[in-house]
Amino acid sequence: MLLEDMSWDEVNAVAKDDKTVILVFGAFEAHGKHLPLKTDYFIPYEIAKRVAAKTDSLLFPPLQLGFCYTLRRFPGTVSLSSSTLASVVFDIFSELIRNGFTKFLVINGHGGNEPVIKNTLKEMSDDYDFRAAIVSWWNLVDVETGHADENEASVLLALGGKLNKEPKQENFSSYEGYLIPAPDDVFAPSGYIGSVKNISKEKGERLVSQVEGKLIKMIGADLELKK
Repeated sequence: MLLEDMSWDEVNAVAKDDKTVILVFGAFEAHGKHLPLKTDYFIPYEIAKRVAAKTDSLLFPPLQLGFCYTLRRFPGTVSLSSSTLASVVFDIFSELIRNGFTKFLVINGHGGNEPVIKNTLKEMSDDYDFRAAIVSWWNLVDVETGHADENEASVLLALGGKLNKEPKQENFSSYEGYLIPAPDDVFAPSGYIGSVKNISKEKGERLVSQVEGKLIKMIGADLELKK
């Protein structure tokens, strides 16, 4: 149920059916030397396609750019400003609501996006009648996920992606509080956080299954799934 494949009259018809619209928000940024720049939109979009097919939901094209300020020092990273992302979120959702859609599942693939999306939709809810659930995919798994670590890399493999090269474990530092600007050593020199020692497609398939299962349950619960 890809919205991009529909004609306007087909969209007009399905807008009356109270279907959930799934939106993917990602980023275009460095993920170490071992993962591609597309990782943050590739993972949630591939998961979203599976979920949409199993729930008869509608899938909006993914937003491939996000707010990724801390990784701009790595070549290839292209970041929107937080204000631009907020404007894009407002415009997309207000247009979809104008088209008659009122129920939205946001699958987020990049940590920097989440507060911007949440705050924008909170403010919109004063003036627009809709329901939305916002989920970053890594919050639905039973392991702690870093940035371009073995868990994210394993999920990418499970969804049909490939490693650009075999990673080497490098040192990085953790700090109390949220420091601005972030120290360079928050990330390993190659641009990742976490362990990269145990990457496997099998691990990724297990994690994808967890995410997919919970998202399907969320849609089945009209987006109000209790923990």
